[in-house]
Amino acid sequence: MTETKPNQMVPSRVRTYGGWREPRGWGLGTLTGAQSARVGGVLLVAFFMFPLGLGVGVLALVVAAVLIAATVVPFDNMTVSARITRGLRSIFARSSGASTFISGALTRHERKHDLPGLLAPLVPLTTDDGRGGKQVLLWHRITGHLTAILRVSPIGISLADARDTDRWVASYGSWLADLGYKPMVSSVAVTVDTAPTGGTTVADYVAGRIDPASAPLARQILGELVAATPTTASDVTTSVSVTFDPKKASPAPPDLLAATAEVTRWLPGIESKLGSCGTSVLGRASTPWLIRRLRTAFDPMARGEAARTMATTVGATVTGDATDVLRWEDGGPVTAEDDWDHYRHDTGFSVSWALDEAPRQEVTSRVLVPLMSPGVFPRRVTLLYRPFSAGDAAKLVEREIGGQSLRREWSKKTKRDETQRDRDDAHRARQAAQEEAQGAGLGLFTVWVTTTVTDKAMLPAAIADVEERAGQSKLRLRQCRGAQAAGFAASLGVGIDPSVIAKLR
Repeated sequence: MTETKPNQMVPSRVRTYGGWREPRGWGLGTLTGAQSARVGGVLLVAFFMFPLGLGVGVLALVVAAVLIAATVVPFDNMTVSARITRGLRSIFARSSGASTFISGALTRHERKHDLPGLLAPLVPLTTDDGRGGKQVLLWHRITGHLTAILRVSPIGISLADARDTDRWVASYGSWLADLGYKPMVSSVAVTVDTAPTGGTTVADYVAGRIDPASAPLARQILGELVAATPTTASDVTTSVSVTFDPKKASPAPPDLLAATAEVTRWLPGIESKLGSCGTSVLGRASTPWLIRRLRTAFDPMARGEAARTMATTVGATVTGDATDVLRWEDGGPVTAEDDWDHYRHDTGFSVSWALDEAPRQEVTSRVLVPLMSPGVFPRRVTLLYRPFSAGDAAKLVEREIGGQSLRREWSKKTKRDETQRDRDDAHRARQAAQEEAQGAGLGLFTVWVTTTVTDKAMLPAAIADVEERAGQSKLRLRQCRGAQAAGFAASLGVGIDPSVIAKLR
């Protein structure tokens, strides 16, 4: 028994939150289900070649060994077949001209809604928000999805009490779990866009609000305060994008007008629960706001001008008329070129990353602070979450438990000792099943990160900055080599999910 003195501080226990687990399915050993099926199919075909002759059978086994090695042997965390497939896709895109986007006054075809790459099918729909205002819904012409963007302002945890932080995390988990009972919700994306402003935003804000008739002394004091503003000021924009699949509604809407009405009906319930997750909902995004955001993403030199024209674009619509202040095509770049290791667009050079591996251990509430906090270079981080329905979640966790049992029996049959990582993975699978039975949600999530510079010579420094911050956040990121334009589009938080689009091709 120990005695604690009154003036002796007792260290508080650091609160950690859950963990992540990658679905493994029924694959044998360290192989996934798809890899196990390929290996079994190739070996089966090779053995069927032996009746044709010993030489044919041996040759078939050699070919099978090469195919299996290309399919399952990792090389820098990626198999040879995956690298070949990515390289061939990049070569085909370059040869067909799909990696280059050029617009301007000499464009022969009439540009109405087209943006480069994966953004091309998006069309903005300006609709009533049901509260007397206007909102923008992004309609994806291929998938039929509708995306609504909510402008939010996080409270932050730097000065928050630990109990408040726990309550916000719990509310956020409940909000994600509730999405499993909304079949129309296809995915949710939280996007944090940070960029250094050098103090110009503060100066413009104050200059536009000084009364010319005010006292000279008051104007002088304000001028001195603005001049003393730190040059490290940053512009931080946070938004939550909710993507709906109208085809999953019951009953399914007969047309686009009915689909927008159904989405508008579901939005208030979703955004009202965000208030208990440590964030304030500022409102729904308008079409001019979205155009400015896209414009600054493609043309980072126009960020200051876009902020100055915010007041002049209120009420502007996207109709294609010359009287509009901003049109949809104004949000896209004049030129864009997708290179192997970077994406060039107007005045910017961007590099994008995708999540390769989530933290293996339990994390604290500040795990993503290094990646989200402002820095020297503009950075955009998007957390994309695709919820499983409540019924599919129960089936999935049971399937994962079955896959664990199959791998355990395989280890026994092959007399292979179970590794600590296998035991930890089995524990997480059982924990996920228990939490799902208690009402927790289940889904797939990924992270997209994009950094942008105006000088190509600064790309190495910007890349090192992002990778260092990712390491501090316990995330393993992989550069989107050969698919930089796709990573750039996914990080915008406008309803683009490359995994969904890949299934359509």
